[in-house]
Amino acid sequence: MAHDHGERFSGKTADYSRSRPQYPQGIIDVLRDEKALGSGAVVADIGSGTGKLAELFLRNGFRAVCIEPNPEMRLQASVDLEIYPSHRIMEGTAEKTGLVGHSVDLVVAGQAFHWFDPEETRKEFMRILKPGGMVALIWNDRIESSNDFNSDYESICRTYSNGYHQSGSLALDRKTIDSFFGGKVKVFTLENAQELDLEGVKGRYFSASYALKPGDIRYGEMLQAISDAFSRHSHDGQVALRYETRLFLGIPHKWG
Repeated sequence: MAHDHGERFSGKTADYSRSRPQYPQGIIDVLRDEKALGSGAVVADIGSGTGKLAELFLRNGFRAVCIEPNPEMRLQASVDLEIYPSHRIMEGTAEKTGLVGHSVDLVVAGQAFHWFDPEETRKEFMRILKPGGMVALIWNDRIESSNDFNSDYESICRTYSNGYHQSGSLALDRKTIDSFFGGKVKVFTLENAQELDLEGVKGRYFSASYALKPGDIRYGEMLQAISDAFSRHSHDGQVALRYETRLFLGIPHKWG
């Protein structure tokens, strides 16, 4: 994760921590079933942000080291993860983690691999993994649907965010993942959702790298569109954003 990509999230840390979805417990079940996560495993969360994915592993009794280039994100992670003694937070990138060679059992990346240089990342992950160690690339992708809040929210993102189509997992070619794993990758899909009030919905939008800034001429119009969509779909002061959590699991492929 190059530092310029990491800086995209400066000023978004509080919204990211409060309003991004958690990761489903089913991830742990999948990784255990696939023999990627054994008892006492050390997990490296790369591009860890505020530690949302790392927290899933810590909560289930594993050790986790968070690698994150953005200092604001690292600081927030130190607050959000302080109740877990078995974590470390380090400055680093996917291409240069700073970890000791062959020191981790599992490498994970949540909402992050699309910011990495695939070839340099592949080399680095192979260096830090123990023999037989695996990599799990994970995304919470919003479900594209019709006649619900997901549909309206998607429309708002497309209408008011110029960089939306060129950022994040939307810009990732599946061939990149296949090449990273040498074509030997298992794909798992899990259901996920979050309940948000109006301020939570705004925070979810502002946590994204493509979110409009207050000085934009369309800023007020965008806020009104969010409020209108919330009013149409809210029940008891909340709406549901539904996700499909995708997990790509394999061993980084070594060419040549």
